[in-house]
Order: sequence, then C-alpha cells, then structure tokens
Amino acid sequence: MVGPYLTHLAIDEGLIFTPLDGDQPSLLIGLVSWARTLGFEIVVAGKSSEYDFVWNPEREELVCNGEAHSIPELASAWALPADSMAPTIAARAEATRMIPPISVPDLCEMANVANATGLLPDRPAFHATVLRIPEVPTVLDVAEHGGVLRGSGRVEVFNCLRTADEVSFAGGVFVVLRCEDEATWDLLRDKGHVISRSGASAMVYLPRHLLGLEAPISLLDAVLNGLPSGGGEMTQPRIDLVARATRDLPAGHRFEMTGHHRIIDGLRPETHPAGPLVGEAAAPFYLLPGARLKRAVAAGETIPFAALEEVPDSMLLRLRRRQDQRFFSEVS
Repeated sequence: MVGPYLTHLAIDEGLIFTPLDGDQPSLLIGLVSWARTLGFEIVVAGKSSEYDFVWNPEREELVCNGEAHSIPELASAWALPADSMAPTIAARAEATRMIPPISVPDLCEMANVANATGLLPDRPAFHATVLRIPEVPTVLDVAEHGGVLRGSGRVEVFNCLRTADEVSFAGGVFVVLRCEDEATWDLLRDKGHVISRSGASAMVYLPRHLLGLEAPISLLDAVLNGLPSGGGEMTQPRIDLVARATRDLPAGHRFEMTGHHRIIDGLRPETHPAGPLVGEAAAPFYLLPGARLKRAVAAGETIPFAALEEVPDSMLLRLRRRQDQRFFSEVS
C-alpha cells in the first residue's frame, strides 16, 4: 500500500527500508535478482502457499493446516496426464474448493514482489493451482508451451500437493526459467533438476522460509553493506491489493478483518494495476478494516475508495496520499 513511498523516502534521507529475509518477498526478490544477474529469462516467480495439501491415498483424505477433508474424487486427479492437463487441474480445484486457494497474505506478499521487481500477476486473483512439485514448470509456463499463463514475466502462487512421505515446499519460493540451450538443460535434467515436460522451462527453488531465523542476513546487509534485501530504487507502485464484493453490501456496512489470514467477510482480495485514490479507484485492502460504506456495493464490484464514509486521517492514509503525489502525475 505504501511500500514504494517508504522505500524512496528512506533513499532520500540516506536510510534503508528493506524487506526481511525469512519471509517470502525478500527471499523471492533475492532469487529474481540472482536469475537476472545470470541473464535468465524469468517466465514466472512465486511461492507455494503457507500450508501444503497433504493427500492420504488409503483414507482418500486431504489434510491442510491441521484440518482433514474426505475427498475421494481427488484420487482420479492425482496424476497429471499430458493429454488432459487442463481438465485435471480444474478437477483438483473443484475437489479442494472447501480450502481457500489463496489468502490475503499471499496476495500482499506477491504485490510487494511485483512492486520491487516489475513482474506482474497473470490475473487479479492469480491462478493458485494445486500442483505437485515436479509439475510446476510444466503448468506455470505460457500457453505456447502447454502452460496456463497468458504471458511471461509473471508472479504466481501454487498450492503444494503431496503425500506425507514426500518432501514439502515449506512455503518456499521459486523461479521458472526459460531453457535456451537444450544440451545444458538435458544435463541438468539428468542431475535431477525440475524441467518441464516440453523442455522449454525449468524451476529453480528454495524449499523453505525460516521466518525470524533468517532475519540476521537482512540486518547484516543493511548494517554492514548499506543495502536492502531487494527492491531499492527499482521499487515502484505497480500493483495495489484491493477487494471485490462477493455479495451485495448495503450502505452502512462496516468492514471487519478477522483471523490470521486477514479475512474480511463479503470480500475477495485481488491485485490490480496501481493508481492514485481519485475518482472511482478501488480502495486499498488495508484501508478497509473499520471503514463503512456510504452507498451500496453490488456483488462483483470492486470496493471504490469513494464509496467509503470519510476515512479517518490516519498515518497510513497520509502516507498513501504522499505516495500518490510522488508517483502519479494526475495528483497535484
């Protein structure tokens, strides 16, 4: 919501505003920087969701975040046949529909990555596919190579499907790279690297994020080297995290955020191109908690900032106004 402004304000003052290793944005920005330094074309960069989808074939049961779901129909969608990938991906999504495929924190983190790197979402709510680890570079590639993406240079989230005795992605981060030299990637495939079925892309990944245990790396970078853990001057407001109504909301409706995953009842989080808070621009998601609607909003409509009753003059809103003034010419 205001990260780009804080980043550039720090630069103006000779200070450092940095993401923190141990959380996915910092780790993914670092992995993107690594790939770009080596000259790779990045098809997509992303993370797995916080909690794996762990399948028990004997019980025909799926466990996610400590909750078990009886899903016998998932058995027929476990394998991903080359001749029916799209129907199988759709079948997995339908079978796991009781589990939200993506959360507000997922979208928030990927918006931070987009603003820092210039990689953009393929669609507002992401594809958030349910995939086994070897399937990632096959499915998260452009349609020309058999994948689901409409273009290259994307950010994405996937839900890691596995059995209990298979390795976890552990909420880690990845880049899918374009394979440009067949002999090199055949060699790497033989060494166990994850190459797509088409041979056109490969995944390089860090299967972990260790939360506060990794924070000292970012602190050492900032204190000893004077560098942020990604972002810096390249950071721009490219993506806003906003919300779309999932049902009709009357005038006077008050938004309340609940739970670890920052759920606001009646809303679905989405990422849209960034813009200033003028006209009918969508309200940033984190301005909504505690706000009331001054007019009704229909199901399917994004929540406009102009539809909110007067928002208190908070520090967050003031910072956003300053960001709009700094980056958007239409704001005086």
